Amino acid sequence: MIIIVDSNILFSACISPNSKISEILFSPLPHIQRISCYYAIAELFKHQKRIIKLSKLSPDKLNLLFYAMLRQVEFLNENMIDAKNWREADALTSGVDSNDISFVALALQKNGCLWTGDKKLTEHLRKNNFNEVINTTDLYNLLEIG
Repeated sequence: MIIIVDSNILFSACISPNSKISEILFSPLPHIQRISCYYAIAELFKHQKRIIKLSKLSPDKLNLLFYAMLRQVEFLNENMIDAKNWREADALTSGVDSNDISFVALALQKNGCLWTGDKKLTEHLRKNNFNEVINTTDLYNLLEIG
């Protein structure tokens, strides 16, 4: 199973390192391929000060957490996504946060399931007949962790 990890999942793992999200990210799940795009890394570093404030971690501890977390996900260059999938992702994310386009395009490219905590995005995608999206609780239960 291919799971596309979006930025808000990575943020949440940093803010709450003992959460179900972190458990999913750090559990050895050989039948799960966790992937994301380079954009997610840029987003983490862009919002690093905010993550430090919310997580109450020191910059050094957050950097260690970033390092450990980033090793759990395979990051792909967005250039490998076909133009057709970019167009479809653009249509699917129209009217919702345009920052999510690369994750939706990657899900289309890899025939994967988008893992997001963004309820507005999830509802919008499902309303537009994109059902390959899952929240943390459903993924946790599906993977039978815990």
